[in-house]
Amino acid sequence: MYRFKHYISAGCIAFTFSSIFYLLFSLLHIFPPMDAKIVVNMLLISIGIIYLVFLTHLFPIRNPLLLRLLELFDVVIVILGVGLVFNMFPFNWSTISFVVAIGLLTYIIVISFTFMGNQSSAVQINAVISREKRSDSNE
Repeated sequence: MYRFKHYISAGCIAFTFSSIFYLLFSLLHIFPPMDAKIVVNMLLISIGIIYLVFLTHLFPIRNPLLLRLLELFDVVIVILGVGLVFNMFPFNWSTISFVVAIGLLTYIIVISFTFMGNQSSAVQINAVISREKRSDSNE
């Protein structure tokens, strides 16, 4: 159940930040105005990335650096694939570079939030273990 929650929360974080970035660049007239179609496409991208990352995690990869590189590859493949299929942006070098950079920035934010959540959980678990040890030694 923890893994399922992990993927759901990562997907929510990704969708939230990609929406914020899109809205920001829409207000700066870099991207077209945000509408319902764009929001649905971004949701599909977020779900696609999380699903591909889930599939990547099924492989027995022990090297964390290799795993992160494969996750980055997952991000780029889904962004470009969905962007192409739904004609979300023009396929020229400047636009693709910009969209991929935003995708990678969103990935870094998701990884950071996930890491902070894991650290918080570890602190809570260690506090419970410490209390258990103290109560056992007092008896």
